Amino acid sequence: MLKKLSKIGVMALVAALLLPGLVLASSQGIDDDTITVGSVGVTSGPAAFIGQPYYQGMRAYFRTVNDEGGVLGREIELIQKDDEFDPAQSRDFVQELIYDEEVFAIVGQLGTPGVISSAQLVKDSGIPSVYFGSGATELTELGENFFPVQPNYVYEGKLMAKYAVEHFEADNIAVLYQNDDVGRDGIQGIREGLTELGMEDRLDEDAVISHNPNESDYTAQMQKILVQDPDMVIVFSLSQAASLIVRAAEDFGLEAPMLTTYSNADASFLATIQPSETAPNAIHNLHVMGWLDVDDESLAPLVNAMENYYPDSNLNAYTMAGWVAGETFVAGLRNLEGDITWNNYIESMNNLDFTDGLAAEISFEPGVRQGVTQMAVSKVVEEDGEYFFEQLTDFMEF
Repeated sequence: MLKKLSKIGVMALVAALLLPGLVLASSQGIDDDTITVGSVGVTSGPAAFIGQPYYQGMRAYFRTVNDEGGVLGREIELIQKDDEFDPAQSRDFVQELIYDEEVFAIVGQLGTPGVISSAQLVKDSGIPSVYFGSGATELTELGENFFPVQPNYVYEGKLMAKYAVEHFEADNIAVLYQNDDVGRDGIQGIREGLTELGMEDRLDEDAVISHNPNESDYTAQMQKILVQDPDMVIVFSLSQAASLIVRAAEDFGLEAPMLTTYSNADASFLATIQPSETAPNAIHNLHVMGWLDVDDESLAPLVNAMENYYPDSNLNAYTMAGWVAGETFVAGLRNLEGDITWNNYIESMNNLDFTDGLAAEISFEPGVRQGVTQMAVSKVVEEDGEYFFEQLTDFMEF
């Protein structure tokens, strides 16, 4: 019997055994007029400054597509669940979207803890999952139904190492990283990058310093960094932790340039630091990695859409990321041949060579799930009391 079942059919059978009464269909979420997709990500609480603009960007893209006649004769409907950055809630919501809401795909799930907690569920179901608001490296290894776009953190770490020695000419590097999947991927990449460059001696193990993601006092870590007297500090920490680290750098008079992950690459992150009050000097030492290569022409469709649909909201890097999630999913639909099924969509994505969006050169092939590999460094600048990132280097691959 199993020999006669497709791969998707086997997954549906397994799901039915594990979750009685719930049976998957590879064309679920599709009717004559609508393609329904789902997403899970934070839109309330301390990390809402990321999730709210992110989902505005995604919805702005889908609404633009719908107003232009849809895709494959259908409009796209998005069901979004707020997990409050809680991985347990995230997994529950993903299960609900797949088995209760019966969406066709998971698009743009946001936040590494939630993505990781629900990854096996998504893998076992076989549902296409396109774009993650996460750079977790294990997402590149989970299977054919996963399509990451953002650079993974190991690769970003390697590029950080390359920029540290080639652009900043750092001879003595210190790394402060959060002790979770995100930070451990980052430090792994930094070590691999320095080793491949033949410059591993520029990072002493005593200069590799960890912190818990929810710490509020970075006195001990900053004291250890100052003992190392580094000429470059890589901060592989997210959101609130990274904000507090910059404040601590000010308090301890750290003068070395700091380079942080692309997850912090927006003025809204800088606003959480309140730099004019808490870090007026350290803020000018802060640099960030970035992967969106935009200009006025490529940004114009998003600018117009935000003016139409969210006129009271500011456009930022998180808005752009949500837009990219939407346009990557739709690119796979436009490239699809045959009926709208999971197998056909996955085959379409495996043959995708998408270079028309905000994140150029998105492509996949069977077994290859690396996402974007070109990144640049930006530096904090101040203008009329406003702080923002301005691109400092060209885009580069490792």
